[in-house]
Amino acid sequence: MRYKYIFSIVMPVYNVEMYLEESVESLIKQSLNFEKNVQLILINDGSTDNSEKICLSYAEAYPDNIIYINQKNQGVSVARNTGIEAATGKYINFLDSDDYFDKDTLEKVLQFLTMYEDEIDLVAIPLIYFEDKQGPHMLHYKFEESKVIDVVEEPDKFVMQSGSTFINREKGLGDLRFLPGQKYGEDASLLIDVVMKKKKYGVLNNTKYNYRARSAGTSALQSSKESYDYYFPFFEQYLLPKLQKYSKIYNEVPKYVQYVIMYDLQWRLRLKETPNVIKEKLEVFFSKIIEILSFIDEDVIMNQRYLNWYQKHAIINMKQKKKVFTLGDTFYSTEIRESGDSLKDLIVIDKNQEIRDQLIGRHLSIDICENSDGNLKIIGKIGSLLPQKNLRIYILDSEGTKYPSTAFNYPLENRYLVGKVIYEFTGFSFNISTETIQDNYFIALYLEIEGVEMRMPLKFSPSARLSNQLKNSYMVMNNSYMIDYDHDKYLFNIQRFTYKNMLKKELLIKKEMKKKKVKNYKKISRTRLLVRILKRTKKKEINLYMDRIDKADDSAEVLFRYANQINDKSAKNYFVLKKESQDYRRLSQEFDLIDYKSSKHKLHFLLADKLISTHCDRFIYQPFTGTENYFKDLKEYKFVFLQHGIIKDDMSNWLKMYDKNFKLFVTSAQQEANSIIKGNYSFTEKEVKLTGLPRFDRLIDTSDSKRKTILVMPTWRQNLVEEFSKDINARPYNENFKKTEYFNRWNTFLNDENLINFVKNKDYEIVFVPHPSIRQQLHDFNLENITVASYDESYSSLLKRGNLLITDYSSVYFDFAYMKKPLLYYHFDMGNWDNEKGYFSYEEMGFGEIITRNEELVEKTIKLLNHQSKMSSKYSDRVELFYAYTDQNNSERVYKEIKKL
Repeated sequence: MRYKYIFSIVMPVYNVEMYLEESVESLIKQSLNFEKNVQLILINDGSTDNSEKICLSYAEAYPDNIIYINQKNQGVSVARNTGIEAATGKYINFLDSDDYFDKDTLEKVLQFLTMYEDEIDLVAIPLIYFEDKQGPHMLHYKFEESKVIDVVEEPDKFVMQSGSTFINREKGLGDLRFLPGQKYGEDASLLIDVVMKKKKYGVLNNTKYNYRARSAGTSALQSSKESYDYYFPFFEQYLLPKLQKYSKIYNEVPKYVQYVIMYDLQWRLRLKETPNVIKEKLEVFFSKIIEILSFIDEDVIMNQRYLNWYQKHAIINMKQKKKVFTLGDTFYSTEIRESGDSLKDLIVIDKNQEIRDQLIGRHLSIDICENSDGNLKIIGKIGSLLPQKNLRIYILDSEGTKYPSTAFNYPLENRYLVGKVIYEFTGFSFNISTETIQDNYFIALYLEIEGVEMRMPLKFSPSARLSNQLKNSYMVMNNSYMIDYDHDKYLFNIQRFTYKNMLKKELLIKKEMKKKKVKNYKKISRTRLLVRILKRTKKKEINLYMDRIDKADDSAEVLFRYANQINDKSAKNYFVLKKESQDYRRLSQEFDLIDYKSSKHKLHFLLADKLISTHCDRFIYQPFTGTENYFKDLKEYKFVFLQHGIIKDDMSNWLKMYDKNFKLFVTSAQQEANSIIKGNYSFTEKEVKLTGLPRFDRLIDTSDSKRKTILVMPTWRQNLVEEFSKDINARPYNENFKKTEYFNRWNTFLNDENLINFVKNKDYEIVFVPHPSIRQQLHDFNLENITVASYDESYSSLLKRGNLLITDYSSVYFDFAYMKKPLLYYHFDMGNWDNEKGYFSYEEMGFGEIITRNEELVEKTIKLLNHQSKMSSKYSDRVELFYAYTDQNNSERVYKEIKKL
């Protein structure tokens, strides 16, 4: 059969005026000649924007290549089917109208298809996200090399997205069509049938499909979970018919089909919240799930990459028992068996008598192991398939005394199915009194379950003082006792601290590092020995203060100044900062500073009694690179977390107690403090104190009523920029940043003609303050009429002189509102969308109007500036209600809490 074109590209179009040209241009500018080889079929599916105008202009420019079809809105499946009927190319593709191909995509796809024409009907290329999300799709693993995949041999390597596939129009697609009205899974459903014709398809890894993850698309993805069509019609139109069809053909469902179906199903199961649309129909929902699972093999379930271990076993349990798995249900049955050395072991077995879990080989995870108020404090958890109902953890000491554990809650570790908790880790806590501890004393942690008792091995997390890597590591408690953990005998050994005992331990550590060929082990050993001696001989406590690595000017600097001002002689205070920074030069004229990651920093970090910081990530505040595990048992400081701003979202996944272990957690509002104490952070009123941020002490309004300053201070989006590079000690430039909605929205506002004319006529100033994480993208912006704040310029000075603040979700608005000055929120997207929503509602608690369109933002900006830039009583009343304090005494309150430690 002769074809007019090599490729027919079917492109449904619906309200994509912002992106359509880029998508079409990616075809016209292909290295494979467009006019000779490519047919583009544009199907306008009832667009209400300027999409039709753009389509017509291209159809007019390329009348021989581009077909334009206008139809009423009927959905993407009908639009694609319309395009299929008009297609006259040998190979067909369904490029989405907001995505684009690499320049050489069609050329390379053609080469591959020509090479394997008799073997396959379909080839797929990698799908790479850009804009609000970056990086490869989660099914990217099949693109390790360009090859033909036999889905009988490799059924877990499947295709699901039609835009990144090219199909032989006659042999592969044939009479197959998209199902009209199907809103989810329409691509995967069609592609299963295409692939199963030959049970082979190609993967090509040297070009790519660029998939735009729009901010609006992200919110749509979130809302899809609340769509009725995402569940029951999805099951009835796609999953069940597909399984039944192939079961009838082959008398069992081929593994390839199972893998595709199970991949799609898992997203409906792994939800942390039960969608409202199925709450009233959960019984029907689970009956459908169990029916679907009857076609899915257990190994397919276990091989899913995006279900956790407990979810997989709960789903297998549902398949086997044909009933919903709930919290407290046992996964499988248990039996006691004799193991080696006459040990009893508790075995978990499934209905096929396969061992799914067992007590021997399990361990307890230790998150906190430290000296706390003179006691040995241990906090940890265990997770397993072992029945939890009668599980008991206790300590047995060398005197034969048992100490039962206290329950410790690990809510963030809970495992969910369809919004319901199916598994809770067993958390435990011990406080061993100083009076109990003595020389040559040892303790061990035991687990007892269903009559089986066993001494348990321990594994220490990064937050625990002891190390898994350094087997001879040890803590010193109250300057009196040395505590180590024997990884072979599963015992904590305690002996009195003497220089002789200490030297013996340090010699063992040196030998261990030498044996492991640790780089610079001699230097590490000398440093350890020096620190052990200095800890015994130092006269004053040492406090380290820190803001950013290369910038001060936050709460740590303000509090550091206060501490020096009151001249407290009981402690030696140091501020840590990179020597190359401008703030280092500024502060070094007044204070004794320590260069970040210098030898002095490393020594004082290990000697510190308190670490007082606005940042709490280890890679920021700790000075070691690759050697932290050889020093962690030396750290004895109490961590004072000053915060980088007021917490408004639920950040417990990041700031959980058993990872960060703050001894003082500074807050500024009662709602903020309550959200932490009553939330999933695991902190209590003992650590969380309502004091206000020290940096608020500098917030005294100095704005000029005549030459007004408009501050534009958006926060960043973590998916729009590159990851931090240790090689250049910064974030690399991202070429795709200027294609994002974030960039386009802010660049449009900063260059709005009405706004620019207004500020010029009034002699006002617009100051753009980019977040540090997007400064590498500055030259993408058109900043001809804008003042860009220097990175080294003080935020407080900027905020004090500003008359109006325009931001999106940056917490700087809390500082600005503290002075009762007006602000506007520009919420065109969802912000850093992975943050869990907290107590703060912009609508009910925010300190300014929420705006979503550029025109309105310009209008409101001009209106506020014309009305003396005053905060309205509505918002100033909210300020009074929100902040616990609006004075300049925050540093004093924080310092008093530090002294109490």
